[in-house]
Amino acid sequence: MNAVPADAELDAMNAVLRALAHDVRLRLMLTLLEQGEKSVGELETLTGVGQPGLSQQLAILRKAELVQTRRDAKLVIYSLMPETMQGTAKLLCALSGFAPQGAPPGVKGSGSRVRGSAAAFARIL
Repeated sequence: MNAVPADAELDAMNAVLRALAHDVRLRLMLTLLEQGEKSVGELETLTGVGQPGLSQQLAILRKAELVQTRRDAKLVIYSLMPETMQGTAKLLCALSGFAPQGAPPGVKGSGSRVRGSAAAFARIL
């Protein structure tokens, strides 16, 4: 990050960090990262989060544009929207000392992890 981001970019980063600053929402994001797209029922089983809390937390993630949905008959399928996190991931990488070594955006594991859990989180992208 060479320059201070514009207010709009800071607002977007803030929204992402607020959305992730909840244990259930973070658990949902990590489940989708590890397991790929899942239906609401599958997410309920995998995370142990019951209704209506699950729907409420998924709605917050949708509003923050961190997940997207698609319909498959009567099922609602959720998946990650990693492009929403790019600016936040760059900030977390800079703060943690994680330096992606020339990797294009969205490529996992192409940098070196220096320290701390923020670097591990930033590897979502």
